[in-house]
Amino acid sequence: MNKRQVCQQAYKSALKDLSPEGLNRSHAYEGLVNYIAVKYLNVAEIGIGHFPNVAFTLIERGVQVFATDIRPFKYRGLKVILDDVAEPNIVEYEAVDLIYSLRPPPELIPYMIRLARNLSSDLIIKSLSSEYPGGQLLRHGNTTFFLWDYL
Repeated sequence: MNKRQVCQQAYKSALKDLSPEGLNRSHAYEGLVNYIAVKYLNVAEIGIGHFPNVAFTLIERGVQVFATDIRPFKYRGLKVILDDVAEPNIVEYEAVDLIYSLRPPPELIPYMIRLARNLSSDLIIKSLSSEYPGGQLLRHGNTTFFLWDYL
């Protein structure tokens, strides 16, 4: 196998990992993805970090997604904006009907609540299982998360 074939095989493998089947095998986010994909059209993920799987799976399901982080991350096929949720660039978020974050630091959640409220968009927090950030606790499929409904 030549170098190009090895790269193509690795790329196909990475895409498989980002598919709903790959997501379900490695993470317990299937219910969250299904909930968002059915209910929302335009979403922003706060704090994408090194875990773009949920965003890519939502894109595959037809949801418009952009992500933010305080560090510059680049993912092909995903718009990532350098932004600090404590002092957000509100213009970037104007079209979103949902803001979501996966396992955010608890001290950032009040800023996300404020942003969602100011935008009249919903907020979903998928926290660590030991944390209770507030909002309405929901279980959809195999996933529990917290919802603030501002729509």
